[in-house]
Amino acid sequence: MGNWGPPLRIARRTMRRSLGRTLLVAALIGLPVMAATWIGVVMKTADPQGEAFATRTIGAADARLDVTQYGKLAPQTGPPSLYNEPPAAEGYDKAVRTPATFDPLTLLPAGSTVARAFTDAGMTEIQNAGVKTSVTLMTGDGSNPLTNGTLRLDQGRFPATSEEVAISPSLANKLGLRGASGTVESATGKKYAVVGLARVPAAQNMRAIFATPDTTLYEPDAGRTVQYLVDLPTSVNPDRLGDALRDQGLILLPRAIIVDPPADPFNGGGGDAGSYAAMALVLGFGVLEIVLLAGTAFAVGARRQTRELGLVLAAGGTPRDVRRIVAMQGLFAGLVGVLGGLVLAGIAVFAGRPLWERMTNTIFAGWQVPWVMILVIAALGLGAGLAAAAIPAINAGRQAPMTALAGRFEVTAKAVRVRIASVILLAGGLVCVFAGSAMIASALQTAKEQVTAHSPATVTPTGPIALVLLGITATIVALVWMLPGLVVKVAGLARGLPLSGRMAMRDAARHRHRTGPATAAIMMAVAGTAAVAFAASNSIAASAADYVATAHDGDASLRFIDGVEGQRGYSPQIVTDVARLLPVRNTYEIGYVRPHNVKANKYGYVPSLMADGPATKDGLTGFPLQAVDPAMVARFGEYGEKAAAALRAGLVVVPEVALKPGQKVALRHDDMGNAGQVGSVRAASFGATPPVQLLREYALIAPQAARALGTIEVIDVHYELTREPSAEELAAVSRLLGRDDLLQVEKGYQSPARLFLIGILGAATVVTLLGVAISVSLSAAEGRADLATLAAIGAPPRRRRSLAAAQAWVLGQLGCVLGVGVGALYGYTAHAAFGSPHFVIPWAEIAGIVIVVPLFAGLLAWLLTRSRLPMVSRID
Repeated sequence: MGNWGPPLRIARRTMRRSLGRTLLVAALIGLPVMAATWIGVVMKTADPQGEAFATRTIGAADARLDVTQYGKLAPQTGPPSLYNEPPAAEGYDKAVRTPATFDPLTLLPAGSTVARAFTDAGMTEIQNAGVKTSVTLMTGDGSNPLTNGTLRLDQGRFPATSEEVAISPSLANKLGLRGASGTVESATGKKYAVVGLARVPAAQNMRAIFATPDTTLYEPDAGRTVQYLVDLPTSVNPDRLGDALRDQGLILLPRAIIVDPPADPFNGGGGDAGSYAAMALVLGFGVLEIVLLAGTAFAVGARRQTRELGLVLAAGGTPRDVRRIVAMQGLFAGLVGVLGGLVLAGIAVFAGRPLWERMTNTIFAGWQVPWVMILVIAALGLGAGLAAAAIPAINAGRQAPMTALAGRFEVTAKAVRVRIASVILLAGGLVCVFAGSAMIASALQTAKEQVTAHSPATVTPTGPIALVLLGITATIVALVWMLPGLVVKVAGLARGLPLSGRMAMRDAARHRHRTGPATAAIMMAVAGTAAVAFAASNSIAASAADYVATAHDGDASLRFIDGVEGQRGYSPQIVTDVARLLPVRNTYEIGYVRPHNVKANKYGYVPSLMADGPATKDGLTGFPLQAVDPAMVARFGEYGEKAAAALRAGLVVVPEVALKPGQKVALRHDDMGNAGQVGSVRAASFGATPPVQLLREYALIAPQAARALGTIEVIDVHYELTREPSAEELAAVSRLLGRDDLLQVEKGYQSPARLFLIGILGAATVVTLLGVAISVSLSAAEGRADLATLAAIGAPPRRRRSLAAAQAWVLGQLGCVLGVGVGALYGYTAHAAFGSPHFVIPWAEIAGIVIVVPLFAGLLAWLLTRSRLPMVSRID
């Protein structure tokens, strides 16, 4: 042949004639391309940059102008930012203006126009049928064209007067309003006409009210910075104008800065290498899985066209021509898969736009396409197609012409052993994973010890993450390397299986050239689903370990605090009225202990008593003293029974403090202005407390003993319920209290674990069946002569079904077991990274993957396999 022309034509013709196999390989390549492209476009569109971000931020304006209360601002030391307000210049920290009433046009060039930008004015209370709820208040000038794009108007119009409002669709649903009509009632009873439905692009599900700046729904802060959108004459230089305005206490942020923000000199540009390493690992695993699955499918095609390739050799073709034919099939399949994946991704992105907007809680102002990422994905898809065809092409080129013309193919018969190098690589990978996980756990523990209420525990140990990723990569490479030999070793253990099982294991060992890659592909796919199961379980376990209940499981709690917004003062009548509306067995009141004859501090606060305790991470000492009924405390297990007995004996129970029997703890005020010891009481402690806020954060005292120290101010009432209250009962309580968020029913930590089970099993089943189907199809093609021999010696027709089922089960079982093992490595790292109390194993998910999925694969193969085949001759 001598050139690429004939191989290309033969490959193209073969791809058309074997359309089913072509589409299968294309789907294997195209589906990941489609998923990656879809995720890239949706995520980039949901977090826009450039002009789309500028439109969302400042609409059609040329710049954003921030008017502060100061006469001059400090010199700019960093790049302009949307979010940072610079301090006043030295000597100019006195307010010289009220930003809300100041006219910025007096400092802007002639011909400029401005509009109040919509900004978050805080939370405001509205009421519906006497029940109050808190919503976000946005104020601005929606009637000005400069604000177009900063909000999405669904119906009606924006408010034009202080008596009008627009509301979000989610708030309209909450209030039972239909469309842009009706009224909204404030907490003070004033009503506002609803004239429109609007949404915030970056948070479309937010319950919000949109009003004019002069609305009476809130009391504006006189010193709060006000933002304007500015349209400047074309002759004005925004940079020079910005410097001049800064000396007047105003900040001008030009549109060009928002579209293309300058680099931050204080951020060296060095990102977290761990995230990039994780992304590279995921992409590498995806490409490797495509190569393994598609490579096995190409092996099917190469075996089935053995005679055709023999004719090429007989007609003067060289082994290079044969390799080119098979390699071009991989290129064509990759091209079809990439193009199909991109087209399907485009259809999915455009057709499902409303769904993606709901998923991301974002309104898409315009599509943002990550072209560079898409080109990389397409190149990876094409490369995966060629790589998948590489090994089958090499094997096809090695065939002897006479053997190929006879339709036969060689079977490896020599002994196989697991190479020592692969075992060493596997051991090294495991050591890296465990060492990196231990380092991550140590770093997280150090961060937790340094945490305060204002500084949460955050840690990004780049080195240990890279070490773990290196270890997992080495482990997978080692397993893929040793799998053909491992298959042979496992096949040697099949003597006790029925005939179909023994034949399936023998077939897997003889044709390990396809069994190994197919099993490796199943292993990697299952490893992904198993890793998700482990990570989710350990994340849930960490969240459950950190969860602190506000009451006993199943109790309803009602909080009373005078003078706090959203709360109300205690009264026995309210407690009784709420109890009548709920299925209550017992009612328990809890309150602070206020000492006798103590005066309020300068802020009007009457101090309460505290029991001395160890210093906290925030520098505070002691535990607030709360009076509580011992009968309520006794309900919290063994700890509660001990604590209740101590309370009845007149002791104060403090959490997790080492105390000797009969030891006293000092009592003092909780207010620094009246600090000092006011006495001491006998106390007891019983070690680790249950994860309940009352037991963990407070010192407890019985009501009778508390009255000897002072008065009890009830702040909490806990209702022991006989059953979970209905929605109607909770609604009745909300109407009685006037708010829908005062009564809380403690349901414990709500684990989302059940939601993961179906998805994980479904994903594991799909990828396992895909790998099994490819390998069983190849086995059927290669084993037709064996089946003919079996039929000739009297084997029943169902033997073919049994053999196919056994082959499917063997491949699925081996791949799932190894995949769960690899996934467990991810899980072990996840348990360290998430701070899980111990290594949690999701037994239900793992059992489903290891037992149910392979059996389902075998059953499906048994059902879909024909019992009878046309007889073929066997002369070899």
